[in-house]
Amino acid sequence: MLNATHSSNPFIVAPVAGHAPLLKRLLAWGSLMRQRRALARLDARLLDDIGVSQNAAKSEAQRPFWDAPRHWGI
Repeated sequence: MLNATHSSNPFIVAPVAGHAPLLKRLLAWGSLMRQRRALARLDARLLDDIGVSQNAAKSEAQRPFWDAPRHWGI
């Protein structure tokens, strides 16, 4: 449950006690989904600039959003 009463902006909400881990996970999944979409849009030149092969980029971009790197701790 989110609580918007502590903010003058209704779009900025604070997690209610006990829901912070869930919110953290949802935000991380959203971030990961956006990153993988962006990776999928990079052309060969940009991938070369960051040192990622097209096959590696394609493989990473096709992973589901909930398949987060273990070191993220989510």
